[in-house]
Amino acid sequence: EHKVSKRLTRALSLAANAHAEQRRKSDNSPYIGHLLEVQDLLVNVGEVFDEDIVIAGLLHDVIEDSAIDKLELTHRFGSRVASIVSALTDNKTLSLAERRENTLKKLESSPRSVKLVKLADITSNASSIPAGWTTEQLNDYFLWLDKVAAICRDASPELYKAYQSAR
Repeated sequence: EHKVSKRLTRALSLAANAHAEQRRKSDNSPYIGHLLEVQDLLVNVGEVFDEDIVIAGLLHDVIEDSAIDKLELTHRFGSRVASIVSALTDNKTLSLAERRENTLKKLESSPRSVKLVKLADITSNASSIPAGWTTEQLNDYFLWLDKVAAICRDASPELYKAYQSAR
């Protein structure tokens, strides 16, 4: 049986606080729902019980979307969690096209831990698309998600199947 740790609970608290003001683009729901879905996909679909990976799943957007940096994450949760989250962090100074290209390049050589979180992330994202998107936006987005999924698929056949279903 798997136990809940204080560390995981602290990560959940940090995620809730760091993203408290954020809403999902798809339905304007609180952003924490996305982070909980990523955690749920990792544990219940991917059967990932490595606490560092589950915590990184909860915190995968925290550097990108809050004042918390890699150093603080390292201090709070260790260097492995911080490096997984850091590997999943977009450079917001780049254009969307550049960020997507960067993600694909980085994922090629990323460890399984990073690919697991990314697969869970895109599975959650694929099932909650903003209502106002044009056909072109949808096609463009899913083309990119499919490339990400293809790079990450070997990390978890179960999460890859879940992505295909959500798509």
